Amino acid sequence: MSSITPIEDKKRFNLFKVFIGSFRLMHFLQVSTVTTIGTVIAILILKGSGTWSELFQNFSNGTISIAALIFFILTIFFQEAFCGVQNDYVDREIDQLYDKRRAIPDGWVSPKYAFGFGIFCFILFTAFSFVVGIWANTSYWGVLFIQGANLIGIFYNLYAKHRPFSIVPYFFGFPLIPAYVWLTFGGFDPKYLWSIGLLILVSFPAHIANELPDFDKDVEHNKRNFAVFLGKKLSTIIYWLGILLIEILITIVYIIYSLNMIAYILTITLSLAVGLVAFLLMWKNNWETNFFIFNIITVCIGIETLGFFIMLGI
Repeated sequence: MSSITPIEDKKRFNLFKVFIGSFRLMHFLQVSTVTTIGTVIAILILKGSGTWSELFQNFSNGTISIAALIFFILTIFFQEAFCGVQNDYVDREIDQLYDKRRAIPDGWVSPKYAFGFGIFCFILFTAFSFVVGIWANTSYWGVLFIQGANLIGIFYNLYAKHRPFSIVPYFFGFPLIPAYVWLTFGGFDPKYLWSIGLLILVSFPAHIANELPDFDKDVEHNKRNFAVFLGKKLSTIIYWLGILLIEILITIVYIIYSLNMIAYILTITLSLAVGLVAFLLMWKNNWETNFFIFNIITVCIGIETLGFFIMLGI
């Protein structure tokens, strides 16, 4: 017979709930997508025009600090996690009113825990940004930069989210990902300026597909965000147009710079395949975007963005 008492079993279950709830609270898929993009850009910048074996050799002999890269990744991860936690904490009453499947209204974590976890994430990414600044010789500039980027997230969560200009923080926020890489590790090349246009285009499907699942509830409760301002039909058309324009931009850059063909084919093929899955699911769902479809869209634009930077960097 098991020696575990009912009380111990309940404690283990509650610990499991908090553990899973923490990942739900931070919006783990979206956080992981942004962190992966930042990581790939950083690795490609550090690789430069050299070979992969030279990069690993530079890591092993200390020419390039792998610790700086690790703390850079942790900085992005916990900064994005902080914004995700703050989002759910600020919207906990609205989420409950909308009957949304989120960590707080579902009872996975308490509002008190969410607040504390948000503070924990804030302290971590701030501390890690200091460490990155020391290792990468950017001093306090990297710290100021990441705090400035965080202010954009705070502005969105506390003010812009339910207003017609709710997409504007995305326009400024997404291009800051490669900008933070260049500030930390250098290696800027003029061809990377194309990434600004790409990331602005990414803002449309990323943001609109996030708002559309709540469209009817937002209209009912007079929340006039960007999607409500445009209307459901126009919003849906615009975010799919954004996905297609990203594909076109990737193709244009591929042709102009004669980039790696395999990377281009894989990027286009995989992103279109995932996008087609989302499109078919929308068709079966009467052209409505739900949260599951939004997550698939996230994967689609994540592939497009990653593929774009990989094409430029290899």
